[in-house]
Amino acid sequence: MKNKILFIAFIAIGSLFFTTPGLRAQTPSPSPSPADERVMFGGYEVTSSIELGVRGLDVNGNHDKYRSDFNYKNGFRIFDSSFLMENKEGNGGAFDSLLVTSSGWNADPTGIVRVNIEKMGAYRFDANVRRVHYFNRLFNHINLGGREPGWKGADTKRNFGDFDLTLLPQNEKLRLRLGASFYKTTGTAGLTTRPFSDEFPITRLVDSSSRDFRAGVDTKLAGFKLSLTGGIRSFEDDTDYTLLAPHPGFNLTNNSVLTAFERIYPITGDTKYGMFTVQRTFAERLDFTGRFIYSHTDRRFRIDERVFGRDASNNFFDPDYFLFFGNTQRPQSRGDLGITYAVTNKLRISNSFSFDQFDITGDSRLAQTTVSRTPTGGPRTVAPVNTLWYRLNDFKRFVNTFEGDYQFSPRFGINIGYRYTHRQVTIEGFNRPLAPSTAAPTIIGEEEENSTNTLLVGTRIKPFNNWSIFADVEHGEADNAFTRLSNYNFTNFRVRSNWNFKQFTFNVSAISRDNENPSQTAAITSSTGAILVPAGELIGNVKNRVFSAYVDWSPDSRFSLSTGYTYHHLTSETDIIVPLAVLTQGYSQFFMRDN
Repeated sequence: MKNKILFIAFIAIGSLFFTTPGLRAQTPSPSPSPADERVMFGGYEVTSSIELGVRGLDVNGNHDKYRSDFNYKNGFRIFDSSFLMENKEGNGGAFDSLLVTSSGWNADPTGIVRVNIEKMGAYRFDANVRRVHYFNRLFNHINLGGREPGWKGADTKRNFGDFDLTLLPQNEKLRLRLGASFYKTTGTAGLTTRPFSDEFPITRLVDSSSRDFRAGVDTKLAGFKLSLTGGIRSFEDDTDYTLLAPHPGFNLTNNSVLTAFERIYPITGDTKYGMFTVQRTFAERLDFTGRFIYSHTDRRFRIDERVFGRDASNNFFDPDYFLFFGNTQRPQSRGDLGITYAVTNKLRISNSFSFDQFDITGDSRLAQTTVSRTPTGGPRTVAPVNTLWYRLNDFKRFVNTFEGDYQFSPRFGINIGYRYTHRQVTIEGFNRPLAPSTAAPTIIGEEEENSTNTLLVGTRIKPFNNWSIFADVEHGEADNAFTRLSNYNFTNFRVRSNWNFKQFTFNVSAISRDNENPSQTAAITSSTGAILVPAGELIGNVKNRVFSAYVDWSPDSRFSLSTGYTYHHLTSETDIIVPLAVLTQGYSQFFMRDN
């Protein structure tokens, strides 16, 4: 495919500087203009610039491919604009400074506007509004049976922004914060569904949004810096799914036909959250920092789907209907506590503790009814489905890191530490068929605990005043949350050297990572019970090396020259099961040598 883009006109009405009374262009000189030459407006110095243009566009080739890659359009556009009103004496009226900037509006796929207003000692207001137009319809990505390629593309517009107001921003004893955010996405997108043993194109009418309101207060009490923030975020997704016209499916060798399809999938919910932080330094020796976060999310969902058509056996469905609905709750709490104590001017010890816990609980219900006929029009009997599910997922994890730092001299210091992690996961629940079924419920219960240990060592060496060397190593285990694999066994090493000599800076660094991921497999047996592959251990090994060096030369502030080199060496070997005539254990290798 060949895309030829012709920019007919980039009319840079370049950096239009307004010079009407009270509106003066900013001089390109880095030095401020003399006060007697300034043009003021109501006590404010005003600087404004705007860059405008017109884009012409000619695409030779596939227009959808071009829009998927760039999505630029014909027409008028704003390159960049800025407007600044500033009272440098700090005695303005409603505000001391007002700054408005924008970029990329109209013919660009993205645009942004920022507003900053400040009154010293009173308030500061920051706003950031963005817009993104996303288009993706690549014909060479998904070609389903040669029919309607690129169906799973999208053409959506997303608008989102943040607004924050801080009252008494310079006041350490009392500072108030208010904020709000919004998000909205609309448009169309493609999807495929698979009823009747075939695949059919479905159109999504995208409509999702969210709103966030928050408030906080910062204060200083008895030497403690305290901060409290709380808020609520509500969200909903009202995306609908529909079939634009009857469709024979992408497999044209069977009898499947989809004549009508409708799915409504509303999701609504909200998250309430709060965060408290505290920090204080005692006698310039003991530093105490703590944080606690709590959130609670409620989510409600419903899937209502109706499918009309014929299956591969030419039976008529009018309709195949199912209703699926439920709700979930996710309370989560996290606490972090860090203490650092300077025992002497040379010895410092620290301990950080982190605790994280959340529960995901919910239930859902499926009710399915199928009304169908034989190819000759006679009624068919299909048993209804009516099932209830309930699940509880509980996660608890705490991490504790203890570290000591000793500075032998201004030129040499070391640090040694130890990290311990413990995790517990519990899954409970049941599946229960409802009337007319009388089957007993299926009970689910599973619990897993895991612990890891890691050694931390680092050093800082300064052979000369202009030469510094930093190195650290980590060796131990890292856990795999929510998987039944064994812990990672890893060794990470880093070293960096920085040397300054007159106008030159020499920097050399190296990183080495060895990661082993063992897993235990069950025996693979045949239908007769014969062992095809015995139980054993499968291991994945990754060895990663990165080396880089660069030199900077800066003879003066007006000129600099830099050059560098990076080499990346990665080798990965993983045990696998090869499906030959007889299942055989083998291994997969991956190599990367990049410089």
